[in-house]
Amino acid sequence: MSTVAGVIVFKARAGLGGQAASEIEAVLPHVQAEHGTPLWLLLRSSVEPDTLFLVDLFKGSEGRDAHMQGQAARIIFDRLPPLLAAAPEIHPSDVVAVKGY
Repeated sequence: MSTVAGVIVFKARAGLGGQAASEIEAVLPHVQAEHGTPLWLLLRSSVEPDTLFLVDLFKGSEGRDAHMQGQAARIIFDRLPPLLAAAPEIHPSDVVAVKGY
């Protein structure tokens, strides 16, 4: 299992969390084509529905770099800004513990 991950927090404008989630979800076919991204999760906060979390697991830092420069990332960062209340928070991360993957 790889220990290279990434987390991006998106804060949508009030009431636009669903629309922002749909825009991100639409890139799933591009992510499915990436061999270096075995896990990709889009989460929407139940407490703050205008907050989204994109969580990725990569096959090494090369997979993360390829993903961040790939078609899915380009589409997200091109289409989402008008829906956002703040710039996305990008957190390159390392997996510390895991169960079930």
